[in-house]
Amino acid sequence: MKTVEEHYDVVVCGGGLAGVSAAISAARHGAQVALVHDRPVLGGTSSSEVRVTPHGAAAFHAYARETGIIAETLIEERVRNHVKITENGWTNSVWDLTLYDFAMQTPGLTVHLNTPLEEAEVVEGRIASITARTVNAELSHRIRAEVFIDCTGDGTLGALAGAESRHGIEARSEFDEPSAPDEASSDTMGSSLHFKTVDVGHPVDFTPPPWAAKYEDSSFFRSGGRIAKTLASGYWWIEIGPPWNTIDDNEEIRHELTRQVLGIWDWYKNHDDEWSPKARNIALDWIGQVPGKRESRRLMGQRLLTEHDLLASPAYDDEVAYGGWYIDLHSIGGLYQDEAEPLTSARHVDHSSSYQESRYVGPFGIPLGALVSRDIGNLMYAGRNISATHVALGALRVQGTTSVMGQAVGTAAAQSVSTGGDLWQNVQRDIIEIQQSLVRDGCFLPHVATADPDELAARARLSASSTHACTGVDPDDESVLGGLDYWRDYPIFPEDGRLDRRLAQWIALGEGQGVDEIAVCLTNRGDHEAEVRAHLYDVPDIWTYAAEPSAPVRETTLHVAPGERIWVPWPVQASAEELAQTTYLRLDLDAVPNVEWHVSKAVLPGQVAAYEVAAGRHRRFGGGATLSHRVSPAQQAYPITHVVNGVTRPHRATNQWRSMPDDSPQWVQLDWAEPQTVAQVQLTFPGHLLREYHACPPGYRDPQSARDYRVQGLTADGWQTLAVRQGNYQTRVVHDFDAVQITRLRIEIDATNGDPSAGLFEVRCYAHAKCTPAGVVREGTDHDG
Repeated sequence: MKTVEEHYDVVVCGGGLAGVSAAISAARHGAQVALVHDRPVLGGTSSSEVRVTPHGAAAFHAYARETGIIAETLIEERVRNHVKITENGWTNSVWDLTLYDFAMQTPGLTVHLNTPLEEAEVVEGRIASITARTVNAELSHRIRAEVFIDCTGDGTLGALAGAESRHGIEARSEFDEPSAPDEASSDTMGSSLHFKTVDVGHPVDFTPPPWAAKYEDSSFFRSGGRIAKTLASGYWWIEIGPPWNTIDDNEEIRHELTRQVLGIWDWYKNHDDEWSPKARNIALDWIGQVPGKRESRRLMGQRLLTEHDLLASPAYDDEVAYGGWYIDLHSIGGLYQDEAEPLTSARHVDHSSSYQESRYVGPFGIPLGALVSRDIGNLMYAGRNISATHVALGALRVQGTTSVMGQAVGTAAAQSVSTGGDLWQNVQRDIIEIQQSLVRDGCFLPHVATADPDELAARARLSASSTHACTGVDPDDESVLGGLDYWRDYPIFPEDGRLDRRLAQWIALGEGQGVDEIAVCLTNRGDHEAEVRAHLYDVPDIWTYAAEPSAPVRETTLHVAPGERIWVPWPVQASAEELAQTTYLRLDLDAVPNVEWHVSKAVLPGQVAAYEVAAGRHRRFGGGATLSHRVSPAQQAYPITHVVNGVTRPHRATNQWRSMPDDSPQWVQLDWAEPQTVAQVQLTFPGHLLREYHACPPGYRDPQSARDYRVQGLTADGWQTLAVRQGNYQTRVVHDFDAVQITRLRIEIDATNGDPSAGLFEVRCYAHAKCTPAGVVREGTDHDG
């Protein structure tokens, strides 16, 4: 066995989405990084070996999709890939290669694939080195580093280093978690194998091997959330854990899951009254052989996250990431239980179910203390092995959330290496710079505001070619969404605006504006006039879900005559002075039989709807929609000032500039009183936030993102082109060029990817290169001056 000695600033163990994000982020911030992964492809559970597509906060919250490195890679994958996204089994090698391409184009990053971790050397409470062996190469690596990051999922590095960990389920008495059981146990959620099929165009038989599982009870496949929505691929509920240990017994679990996949396919192919006739021409094409794990070992950090942290969503001083998936606790034992997962089971029976509303959480912040080891001095972690209870892990374990954790620890690790000394002391001391680096790199932190003294755009006077004056939307108005759909593998509710429960609509206001009148488009299918109680609230953000968030600004009763699509006006008469501190009004209509509030075909950016899922609690309406309404006077809800407010998504305001439709030319301009030295411009365009990645079709380019544009600067010698980009589809774009002194900067958007309005979330300007690179190189797409 040949031994190779290596030394890096940062070593990341585990090449899932948390590890990839951590490694790329650390390298982008100047560290020399090794990514050590035990599989032949990157992506972990999302890779073509396991094929679980990434989920995150946008599954349950509008405009909550994760940004940063995970967004860059997923946007790139959709452009490159020819296949649609489905929940289970369809991930192909285009995704693997996209991640590998990102890693290969990251300076300072070395990738070791097929290289499982074997040993960790600990000296005086710190990891001095690790040993990893490259499979089929007879090559052993002894790797030293200043900081190590465990993204193995199983917490393998932490375990080898002797870090304290937890395994199993905490009793309710330990932390008083509402969702915890009365008794503790060593049980964990299980692992799954996926499969994929192909329609061969002619009848084909399937005979299972004699060792495959046998099923004879059709009720098993009609209950407990075990629903076959398609024969194309499946199914998350092919899951087992206990009595096996998800770490020690992984091979036994893999074999048992293989038996189960074959037996379940045999049932649908040969024995199911509904599905077997449809399966006549369908053949198995692929069965996974790497179990997708949900839970195993959890490493203890400086802070332990519990269910209370998710429910209360406090503003941590060291917030570095966020989540928003629900507390998704699968039944222990999986296939051996009557119910696979309680919430999904309830939603499949009744799409409108409010069962366990308390398990819907977020968006909530994640503190860095939960990602830093409390007993190994130079160890950090990200992924499902982070410092959390079993219940909290239910919401933290999904891959969109683990990705942004990974980017956070990668950034913090690079910062710590650059300053030297104790890791935990360093990151506490430098937490503001770490947070600002993450925000600058495109990440979103719910409770952290931008504060960057080097940024020049905020000092400029701003102007634009035009600004969208928002008057609302009618039922038949349409948005150019570019084929954006919903995540259809999960029950979407509501699908229409019937007022069989309370509904709500956020209305964005212009600064210094009042509201004279709001009108809603209603249909009354009854025989008599309907009375609809209406409430208008001042709400701080688009994720304010309390049905009664504050004292109403106005209340009234709307009188709706029988008929179709009647516009019912409400003379609100709220002055600019009364609404001086208001960015969003939320209009709620109470439940009334036979009345429908019409959903628009258009989606107004940053202005979404909600429904009352349970008494006193709202949830996002459908997959993110806008209910028909009109507001007078027209609201300047997308002002040019938003491009320097430091927030790059709808949250406490729409936070974007948007031009009037089909305005030409479309531009944003910055003017300084004195010449400024500028060598870097970062632009953040709208798009890829409203709904989950699952909603994006093959080849998707979000229509809101600018496609062709140029950046120009006014120098003492006249206008100079600083950067030109053609064919863009990414949301965060960084342009570096030779430093130039300018008094004016103009971004001219020649074309979007389909939206008739140009849009921009943010402009950042620097005298030196401060923003990290974004995306990967695509030949012939841009030129920086």
